[in-house]
Amino acid sequence: MDKLIAIVLAAAALGARAADEAPVSAAPPAPAQAGEGAALLRRLHLHAYADIETAYVCRGYVWDSCPYSAQYASGEIDFGAFGSFDAYVWTMSSMTSKGHSTPTRNAYNEIDYGLRYAFDLELCKDWTLTSGAIRQWVTNPGVRHGGHSLIDWQAFQALKNPYLTPYWKLRYIRRPYQAAYWCAGVKRGFALLDDLVFTVDLFGDFGDARHFRHLFGPKPDNPDSNYHGGIHALTLMLRLDYRLAEHFTLYGFVAQYSLVSKDARDAVGASSAEEAKRDLTYGGVGLQFDF
Repeated sequence: MDKLIAIVLAAAALGARAADEAPVSAAPPAPAQAGEGAALLRRLHLHAYADIETAYVCRGYVWDSCPYSAQYASGEIDFGAFGSFDAYVWTMSSMTSKGHSTPTRNAYNEIDYGLRYAFDLELCKDWTLTSGAIRQWVTNPGVRHGGHSLIDWQAFQALKNPYLTPYWKLRYIRRPYQAAYWCAGVKRGFALLDDLVFTVDLFGDFGDARHFRHLFGPKPDNPDSNYHGGIHALTLMLRLDYRLAEHFTLYGFVAQYSLVSKDARDAVGASSAEEAKRDLTYGGVGLQFDF
């Protein structure tokens, strides 16, 4: 009997020991998995906006002088010191049947897709050089004859600092024609209140002779001659951003666009199209989401 009791007590002791040791080996995976998920979530960022603008001005040209709505969404992965990568889509819908594009439909008559890579180089305190590249596809599913659908490569830089941020972007268009377009400018933001920022942005639009001919057509006085490359438009933009909540910002802007190239002004002035504008004041309002 004493031997039987000793065996039972020994078995109970072994069972208790197994019960005590089991959680030690089983517990760690759960916190580790949760930590990996949180780290991945911190690397993912979502950006989106929707707005209404009074005119469609792009690449230094007034494509449509009538109101339109735009929507943008992107998903970004942050690789820390190795930069960031994101994929985006931008859509444009005309709010009228008039304009340069002569759309066969108003909803989503332009849809752009892009892949972007960017990295930051911290030069010193509060001075950061952002550089990157973009591959973009511009499509016009709602425009007769494909509109101005194109494929391009882009490169960009911006020197962020507390005083005045210079920036530039170069677009090399490969199809359906070959041309180079670039813009360069400076901007400065002013914090009016904790949640209110006012930004002044002045930039110029530039291009080579092929880009000029695509935008403005043959020269009115000499159709066989080439344009001179260089600056063709200047724009001054004033923007106001108000942070409604942690991830939502309400914004509005007004801009003054002007052609400064004589050849471009002459070509646009000779056109009878409604959207042929040499000078234009336009603006818009929208809501932005960042997470």
